[in-house]
Amino acid sequence: MKLSRTGWNNVIIFSVMIFIIVINITNKKLYSSNDDQQNTIFSDHAVILSLAINQQVSIERIGRTWRATPAKISGQALDQMMLTWHETEGDIVSEPPGLDRQMALVISVELAGEAEAQLLNLFITNNEFLIFNEKQKRWLTFPLVIFSQLIPNEILAS
Repeated sequence: MKLSRTGWNNVIIFSVMIFIIVINITNKKLYSSNDDQQNTIFSDHAVILSLAINQQVSIERIGRTWRATPAKISGQALDQMMLTWHETEGDIVSEPPGLDRQMALVISVELAGEAEAQLLNLFITNNEFLIFNEKQKRWLTFPLVIFSQLIPNEILAS
């Protein structure tokens, strides 16, 4: 097969494009199951703008830092709390029987790019900590120690 220099350049360009497409398709097939079974409270790309706990404590993003009103928590402790909200992974479960929904700790979270705030109901049982996302109709379960990282004692203290 005899091709000119321009012809060979076109063959190389199209070969590289096809190779890139093949890599992208196989990458999506390998990692798409993780996106479908996301076990974090919020998606990886979600940006929390504000978080309100039982309409008593409000936490707002101020640039790259956070501000709590009333100022029950601040600085590194507040930064760590908000990082935990974004990165904590739990297990998806079906609705546990016998929970009193009126005993839930209600968290309202405003995310960037979403018109409505997400409402989360937090429940503590004898051996686990549960979060129900009302928008996604999804239950997540976590070890009890996660609760004190998501809601530090300083916030609940009167």
